Amino acid sequence: PADNKRATEWNTLMTSFAQTSLTAPRLLRALLSVAVMALLLFSAPYAAMAEEKAVLKLGAPAPDFAFTSRDGSAHKLSQFRGKPVMLWFFASWCPTCISSTGTVSQRFEQLTAGGMQIIQLRLYNNLGYSGPSAEEFAQAYAGAPGESQQWLWGEASLEASVMYDPRGYPDLYFLIDRDGVLRGANGAPNASMNDILEFAGES
Repeated sequence: PADNKRATEWNTLMTSFAQTSLTAPRLLRALLSVAVMALLLFSAPYAAMAEEKAVLKLGAPAPDFAFTSRDGSAHKLSQFRGKPVMLWFFASWCPTCISSTGTVSQRFEQLTAGGMQIIQLRLYNNLGYSGPSAEEFAQAYAGAPGESQQWLWGEASLEASVMYDPRGYPDLYFLIDRDGVLRGANGAPNASMNDILEFAGES
């Protein structure tokens, strides 16, 4: 019941955002993105480690962290310097994460044509709710593109989850340029795909 309540609340928010952003001009989409980010930053924390103030800033270097991909390989975010990166944190019970994964799969060639690396990590302990692992989620919803080395999957550590998503929202991505600098952040890629494609094309 708690799983369903949280998923329903998030899905309602993101569905409303998606319906508006599909028809809104770019300036309004940007304002909507800011509103979504405000909700992300000022909602109740999900873990005792969450800081009172957000430490991530657009235009600043993306904090480095380590993760293990689905094939067991060890990686660090910093090793992808030189490539634009879409860093996506998700919970596997989240409805918009499922639909957005399908959208990313459909647009995979466009997204990665310029060399963009997609890193999709399940938030630590799935934010405390039951659901498939990152591996199971990828197999169920990402299709063949999910097997590509340009779309890495893994489980985020507690440290990384709190660092990038201190308020515990289940569908949150960051756009990082070739120099490792944060250039954008939003939720529900299926609702903001045009902005991601634009970043991928310009970076």
